[in-house]
Amino acid sequence: MDSVTVLLVVFAITLLLGVPVVWSIGLSSVCSLMTMGHIPLSFIAQRMFTGAEKYTLLAIFFYMLAGAIMQHGGISRRLVDLAKSLTGHVSGGLSIVTIVTCIFFGALSGSSIATTAAIGAMLYPELVKAGYPKGYSASLPVLGGTMGIVIPPSIVFIVYGTTVNTSVSKLLISGIGPGVLAGVMLCVYAYLYAKVKNFPRSNSFSVQALGKAFRASFWALMMPVIILGGIYTGIFTPTESAAVAVVYGLIVSSFIYRELNYKTLLRITIECVKGTANIMLLIMVATVFGWILTRNNVPALFTNFIASFIDSKIMFILFMNIILLILGMIMDSGAIILIVAPLLYPIAMSYGIDPVHLGCIIVFNLAVGQATPPFGNCLFAATTVTEQSIIKLSKASLPGVLILFATVLLTSFIPAISMGLIWLMD
Repeated sequence: MDSVTVLLVVFAITLLLGVPVVWSIGLSSVCSLMTMGHIPLSFIAQRMFTGAEKYTLLAIFFYMLAGAIMQHGGISRRLVDLAKSLTGHVSGGLSIVTIVTCIFFGALSGSSIATTAAIGAMLYPELVKAGYPKGYSASLPVLGGTMGIVIPPSIVFIVYGTTVNTSVSKLLISGIGPGVLAGVMLCVYAYLYAKVKNFPRSNSFSVQALGKAFRASFWALMMPVIILGGIYTGIFTPTESAAVAVVYGLIVSSFIYRELNYKTLLRITIECVKGTANIMLLIMVATVFGWILTRNNVPALFTNFIASFIDSKIMFILFMNIILLILGMIMDSGAIILIVAPLLYPIAMSYGIDPVHLGCIIVFNLAVGQATPPFGNCLFAATTVTEQSIIKLSKASLPGVLILFATVLLTSFIPAISMGLIWLMD
């Protein structure tokens, strides 16, 4: 067996056996290199070090820590209160509050799974108490949580940018339009569903209550303004903005809201270090995996194979969307980016697709895949905090997933949705 066959066979078998993706990639890479004979295993360590030696990857830890500080420092709770005061008076207002809060939280945490778990634990009991069906209530943070890796800042955009050498700043900007559009469509769905089912309103509108909630959440709302405003105006890089977000979050949580203590900070820092280590290890072993594929000319063979039955840009985009949606259900987003993006990139370039637009299509697809039944990661995160069965949750999530996939198709075929802000700034 040649090295590529060994690589793919071992990778597939270990995944089927339930081995974590990072170890499947690493083990298959080692077995493949051993079949080459003349390449020492020390080469693996060298390639892994090269894969991690990228300045932009520093942002991963800081964005994870910023999200954790926001969750434990009172920032997310104040955003929930603001969302309630804005939309609670609308029919099905609490369901819209859940989606809007997920968008706010996702825009700061950069993680779909963290958003689903945090907002699900916070608002699911309130939804059930207000009379919403349990399955539907559990599905809302799943659907809203997907925007965590689309709306900036996004760790997955950073991984994509470093993988194919594309501007991380532009990638982050590209996620705003699709993320907001998806959020609006989900809110419309929640409103119409509430009208049909005659769900209750959570509260009446009050200018005084809105003003009070706005004042309480002002410092929380300034967090994305500082992060994104600093990036777009060129005051600091995406990597530097991540560190700024941590410092700002610490100041607000510790000295203004006074809800973050030393013990909590130490605990969440350790958790973020562990999470960062997992992501970095994945990036490092995927570098070796990708080198083996490139050395054996697999990207070129893959390009020729795709070209043999796809002869138009429209067919390629449809094919790419379907493949990515399926992969997004069964694999980690970071692993998919590291393995698949280098294969799709040259084909997309041949059809004249902008690399930033391509990145947005890929990341948005993977986001929807995380909510797609029956294997999406956000579904499993929601089952943990809501104690709903995966079957019931999958059934309740399906209409929203179809809406999200329709938004993906719009983003894919109308570049202005993701590229409009970038064009205005250039």
